[in-house]
Amino acid sequence: MNAIKESTRLVDKTILITGGSEGVGFALAKILCEQNTVIICARNEVKLNRAKKMCPKLIIYCCDITDTVQRKKMLNHVINEHPSFDCLINNAGAKHVTQLLDPINLVESMHQDMLLNFTAPVMLCSEILDYFKKRPHAMIINITTGLVYLPKAQQAFYSAAKAALHSYTQSLQWECALLKVDVIEVLLPLINTQFHKGSLPDNISPMSASQAAKQIVYRVKKGNKTIHIGKSILAKWLSIIAPLTGMKIINK
Repeated sequence: MNAIKESTRLVDKTILITGGSEGVGFALAKILCEQNTVIICARNEVKLNRAKKMCPKLIIYCCDITDTVQRKKMLNHVINEHPSFDCLINNAGAKHVTQLLDPINLVESMHQDMLLNFTAPVMLCSEILDYFKKRPHAMIINITTGLVYLPKAQQAFYSAAKAALHSYTQSLQWECALLKVDVIEVLLPLINTQFHKGSLPDNISPMSASQAAKQIVYRVKKGNKTIHIGKSILAKWLSIIAPLTGMKIINK
C-alpha cells in the first residue's frame, strides 16, 4: 500500500473541492486553504462569490459537474492553470425527497440523484487518474455517508447513489494500491447544513460542518483510508448486528 508521510498529507497541495461553496465542502476549503492552494467548484455562481468573499484565498470555478462538457473544461483549466494539481475531493451532493409508493417524478429523481452523487464523481476520478499517476503523491477523497449501510426511504436514490460510490471507492482503492495515488473514503453522519434544511430528525443530534471538516482533515493526515466521521460508524455496526433496529432509527 502506498505510504505517505503524515507531514506531506494535505500540505502544499493543489486541491479541487466539488460542492465547495457551502456546507462541509466550504468548511474543508476554509481549513485547507491555510496550507494549500484550494479551488472550489459549484453550480451556483452567487454562492461561489459569497464563499470567495468570506474566504478570499479560495479560487472559485463555476461548473455543473454532471455536464460532461463543463466538467472536462474545468479539469483542463485546473491542470493548465495549476499544474501542481494533486488532490480531488468529491464532495458535491444533493438529494430528492422520494415517495416510492407514488411513482410521479420518480424516474427524474432517480436520474438526477444518480448523476450527481455517483456518475459525476466516478467520471471525475476516471478523467483525472492518468494525470494523477504522474504526480508524486496524488490523492482522491470521495465523500459518502452512513446511509450506505442503512438507507433512508425518503432519500432512496440518494442513498443508493452513495452506496454505489462507496462500492466504487473500495474497488478504486484496490486498483490504486500500488500507485502513488491515495484513495480515501469519508463517510459522514447527519450534518447540520442546508442539505438537511427542514428535515433534521428529532432523534439524532447533527454534527456541525466545521466539526466534520476538522475530523476529516485530522484523519486524512493520519493516513486513514476509510474514515467514519461521528456516528456514521454506528450505522455500519447496526447494519450487521441489528439491521431492522437500524432502519427504524434512520427512518423514524
